[in-house]
Amino acid sequence: MKCRIGIAMLIALALGVTNSRAQSMDGDTIDYFNMSLEDLMNMEIVAVSKKAENSFDAPLSSSIITKEEIINSGATTIEEAFRLVPGFIVREESNGNYDVHIRGNDNLPSGNFTFFTENSMSLIMVDGRKVFNNMNGGTFWEALPVSISDVERIEVIRGASTALYGPNAVSGVVNIITKKAEDKSIGIDGNFQFGNAATKIGDFALSNSFADNKVKTRISANFEQRERFTNDYYNWVTGTYDPYSELIDYINGNPTGEDDPTFADPSLAKDRYGVNAWLDFKASKKVNFAVSGGIQNSEAQSVFMEGSKTMLTTRESESFYFNTISNIHNLSVQLSGTFGTQDIYAGSGTSSKYDHSNFDVIAEYDYTINNLTLRPGVSYQSIVYDDTPYIPENKPGSGYLNDESVLTNFAYYLRGDYKASDKLRFIAAIRSDHYNKPDDNYLTYQLIGTYKPNDNNLFRASYSKANRGPVMVDFYASYSEGSMTPGNAYLQYLGNDHMKLPTSNVLELGYRGQLTPSLQVDIETYYSVTKDFPTFEPSIMAPTAEQPYIHIIYQYDNASVEAAQLGATASVLYKPTSKLYFKAFATLQNTELKNLQKKLVPMLVVPDNSVPGGPMFENPVYETVDQKHEQTPSFYGGFSVNYIPAKKLSVFAGLNYYSKQTYEHDYAYSQMHYFNQQLNPDYTGSGIANVKANTIVNAKVSYKVYKNNSVFVNARNLFNSTNRQFGFADEMGGLYLVGLNISL
Repeated sequence: MKCRIGIAMLIALALGVTNSRAQSMDGDTIDYFNMSLEDLMNMEIVAVSKKAENSFDAPLSSSIITKEEIINSGATTIEEAFRLVPGFIVREESNGNYDVHIRGNDNLPSGNFTFFTENSMSLIMVDGRKVFNNMNGGTFWEALPVSISDVERIEVIRGASTALYGPNAVSGVVNIITKKAEDKSIGIDGNFQFGNAATKIGDFALSNSFADNKVKTRISANFEQRERFTNDYYNWVTGTYDPYSELIDYINGNPTGEDDPTFADPSLAKDRYGVNAWLDFKASKKVNFAVSGGIQNSEAQSVFMEGSKTMLTTRESESFYFNTISNIHNLSVQLSGTFGTQDIYAGSGTSSKYDHSNFDVIAEYDYTINNLTLRPGVSYQSIVYDDTPYIPENKPGSGYLNDESVLTNFAYYLRGDYKASDKLRFIAAIRSDHYNKPDDNYLTYQLIGTYKPNDNNLFRASYSKANRGPVMVDFYASYSEGSMTPGNAYLQYLGNDHMKLPTSNVLELGYRGQLTPSLQVDIETYYSVTKDFPTFEPSIMAPTAEQPYIHIIYQYDNASVEAAQLGATASVLYKPTSKLYFKAFATLQNTELKNLQKKLVPMLVVPDNSVPGGPMFENPVYETVDQKHEQTPSFYGGFSVNYIPAKKLSVFAGLNYYSKQTYEHDYAYSQMHYFNQQLNPDYTGSGIANVKANTIVNAKVSYKVYKNNSVFVNARNLFNSTNRQFGFADEMGGLYLVGLNISL
């Protein structure tokens, strides 16, 4: 596939040369160094209300990252750029692979499997196209076909927005808006940088504009290759970091062989390629059309579908997407789709590979009556996953789904925006989603009010109800292994048609103000209660005369725990001169868990006398507790400064801080861990990681050698902090790069 991707990249570039003319609507560059702070406060944002408005008046907690800020910061991936945004927790798992959360609520219920740590409560979009892993939930960042050099700006909403954007917009919404061609016959831009850990990153694009700038195209190609900073892995049984050949499987106690296919390339961190094309046609001031498409191929070793041997596993993906947007006067219609193949646990020996397709259609209409704007809409989504082509004939039932599985959602909704006066504004949104799994309707809503006493101050309040969408494994999981013959064990992982979708009720209060001509502040406080998290707990049935085998069932269900989160985020922008720009932000939060079923004794399966008390077949023992959730850091934030001492020279320095966290994994509640503790007083394996407080410093210095073409040196983790940023993940290191930015 990588050869085909490479050929496609060459073809795409060749087509760009021969086509020689186009890209996307209104692609004017925003140079925030030549803008006043007042102008920065009034940059246009669309994500908050689905129509353009200035960012200062945005009625929700929101942020914009411009392409210039991203370039100057030296961020090497889209997910790393979120370290520039208030309220985001961005933790590196291996070189270039990140865990991204908005405000937290991760790893719930505590002490479960790794895929429950994935951020499945945020909606990520590229030009309005949803990019969500519908197998388990979350975002496969390395599988985005666009790269950071394709980004024009990123618009962010913090907080529940399901009534506006649909399921998964529980903790927030991110819309990655791609670059548009400038008003010139042909443009060339690119970024190439190389550094240690065999890191190579490259992007190249051709764009052009013709027919009086009514038709624009852009074609881009990108690649990213990285190695890990270490080849060692966390060993569940010893609690140490060892070469993969020394790992022990905590399910069966077997050692790992030298030729284990799970570890085909221990040095791999990321290897990805992408090609994208955009065509935009602006027929008139109120009629425009946009079409885009692309392909990608990726392989990454990160924390997601962890194995019984270690935390890091390899994920592979190849896919194609298309996206069309039509704006005809007040009517907006978007059709998009993604099709491809993924393997979320490559080399594992289980059938973790599947084909997937995702088709979305959204239609909305704006209708204005005096000071009231109504925006009704309808949407339909069809998601199909099929793992049957990859299940070996000699291993029936070894797929996660073992069938073609379908999720559908039909929704209708209405948003009203009423400007009661120059100072007072009210917004209400209501949405009804009907899913096939669960076969039920979910009603979500959002009530917002803003009060603007003068041009420099805005107060806002909102109350929202939001829900996550369904994922395949919750309802369709149907994995089995083992034998139903006498004396053997039969294991099943099963979905549950009676699952409820996770929901959250959120209250937010906020203030935004320009205190002086050079100083802006933004403060938001929030309180949320989230429930019906999915969980995955075992039960065991001992052999009987009628059933002469051990039957173990892991079934998805809703956890009893409720997460009550109280927090506040403050950010400050300070721009004393046109040469100097400061940004600082911090979040203080506390998450309390109520009715958490904490496992005291794991499921015990001892069919013989190998341990004292055997044989035994006992289900887990739980205790209902209330406790503080320590997986999400209680304090996190960042600070950055960008200084332009001379016209051609840019200096950026940034700092991000995360307080300590405690990560609990299922191994801490496993049978092997339990018996090791009972039998060996010197046992050190724990399955619990105490992640130290982390400070990451980044810096970039660039110099323009010709117009907007520059050379640069870029340091990520400047002081080479080796602290792990995520539980059981890699020990990190400094990444030092040199590179070239091209803009013609």
